[in-house]
Amino acid sequence: MTDRFWFAERGGGNVTIHFRCRREIFSGRSAYQSIHIIETEEFGRILFLDGVTQSAETDEFIYHEALVHPAMLTHPAPGKVCIIGGAEGATLREVYRHPGVRRAVMVDIDKQLVDLCREHLPEWSRGAFEDPRTELRFGDGRAYLEDTRERFDVILVDLSDPLVDSPAVYLFTREFYQAVSDRLDENGVAAFQAGSIEPWSLDLHARMFNTLAAVFPVVLPYPYYQPCFHELHSLILVTKDPDMKGEEMGRRLLDRGLELRYLSPNYLQGFFRVPGYVESAYRDLPEILTDQEPLRLSGTAR
Repeated sequence: MTDRFWFAERGGGNVTIHFRCRREIFSGRSAYQSIHIIETEEFGRILFLDGVTQSAETDEFIYHEALVHPAMLTHPAPGKVCIIGGAEGATLREVYRHPGVRRAVMVDIDKQLVDLCREHLPEWSRGAFEDPRTELRFGDGRAYLEDTRERFDVILVDLSDPLVDSPAVYLFTREFYQAVSDRLDENGVAAFQAGSIEPWSLDLHARMFNTLAAVFPVVLPYPYYQPCFHELHSLILVTKDPDMKGEEMGRRLLDRGLELRYLSPNYLQGFFRVPGYVESAYRDLPEILTDQEPLRLSGTAR
C-alpha cells in the first residue's frame, strides 16, 4: 500500500465518490454489515458501513446536534431518553449535554460495531458509554420497545436506511412508529433519521413523513447538510403534544447552558422548513409504510 490511497464510496448506481486516505484502521465484517474505519485527508476518521459513509470526524457534530437537540429542546424537562441505534456513541454524548437527564437506554443490534467504535472512535462518545446513567443493550430495537413497559421523555432513532435484506426494514413502518408512540410519555418527543431529500431520492423521506403523520399529531421535517455525505439529508421530529411551540427551543437552549457548534437560537428560528419539491413529494407519495408493505431500498444508504 502506498502512503496515500483512495477509498471509493458507492454513492448510488451512477455515482462513485472517492476519498483520499492516509491509512486503514479497520476492515472487516460483523454479523450484519461490512465495516471500514479509515483515516482520510479531508474528513479525518470516517466510519463506512457497507461501503457508505456514516460518520466523519470533522463534521459528525452537524448530524448529531441536529438529531438530538431539537427533540430534547422540544420537551420541557427531558429526564429519560431511549436511543435506537447510534453505535458511535455521539448521539448518547449529545443527550448528556442536557443537565436534567437521569437515564439513557441505548439499544443497538451490532455489538461488534459498537465495540469497534469505542476502540477506534472514542472522540465520538467522549466517555458517554461509561456514564453511570447509561444502560447499553444489544439486540433488536423494535423488540425492546415492544417488550418494555418503561416510558421515555425522548426517543431518538439513529439508523441506516432500510436496504434490501436489512434488519432495519421493519423500523420504518407504521407498526414500529406506533411502538415508539406507546413508549413516550404524554409530552413525549421523538426524532428520526429520515434519508436524503435530493430531488431524485425522495421515496424514503416522503413515505416516512406520511407514515409518521398517521401516528403522531405533530410531524416536523427538517433538512441538514453534512459535507461528508455530499447530499442534502433530513431528519423528522414528532411529538404527541399538539400545542408544541417551536419558538421555545432557542430560549431553552440558552436556559440549559448549551454551547453548540451547529445549532443556535437564531438558526433554530427557521429550522423546520423543507424545499417546495419535498412538500410536493408528500402529496405525490402518500402510501404509508407497513409491516406487510415495507420499503426496501436497493443500492446504498446512510
